[in-house]
Amino acid sequence: MTTFPEGEFLLPLFPLPNLVFFPRTRLPLHVFEPRYRQMVTDAVAADQRFGIVLLRPGWEADYFGAPPIYTCGTVGQIEQAVPLEDGRYNILVRGEVRFRVVGEVSREPYRTARVVIQPEQSRDMTKTYEQKSWLADLSRQYLHYLPDQVAVPEIDTVELEALTNALIMSLNIDVQEKQRFLEIDDLIARSEQVGNELQTRIESLQFLAPYRRQGGDPGQN
Repeated sequence: MTTFPEGEFLLPLFPLPNLVFFPRTRLPLHVFEPRYRQMVTDAVAADQRFGIVLLRPGWEADYFGAPPIYTCGTVGQIEQAVPLEDGRYNILVRGEVRFRVVGEVSREPYRTARVVIQPEQSRDMTKTYEQKSWLADLSRQYLHYLPDQVAVPEIDTVELEALTNALIMSLNIDVQEKQRFLEIDDLIARSEQVGNELQTRIESLQFLAPYRRQGGDPGQN
């Protein structure tokens, strides 16, 4: 099992403008900016870790500097790193645990911060199992209405945290809303809100299903 310091430690930061990364998920990244190429090179030579955080709105004015970031992010562990001939990287990152930025200490050649680990709150195992079963059932119902969607066997085998976080990353919702989900400390509360979102979508898809089969437009009724 991966261990982290109990107090503050230094972590390179990879701020992204349109993506929120979650623990227990995986993310392929194409790294092309020189400063982040160096970050990946340094991480590969050290402990394979860096932090992924979301840039706050308005980042466009200072993207190549150090625009403001949200202070809650996720530690990423590099599982694969493929260097390309021109210095870029293709990497696969596994989300490990949430962290909170205490303060930035460097911005050259890439941003580095003092952080503390922010694990999920302890939870009741019985409630966790019940919540996982409910969310898995909703996931199967939702996938039933998506065209050309194949079965996802992992729905039944992964734990609640992995299922909840994978759903959030896959749903087409605003990145600020995804950030809000990430900052919810209690996993049961986070999964409850994701389940409610799925339930709302399922009800809409159920309402629209007859019109889609008939080729009609409910807006014209």
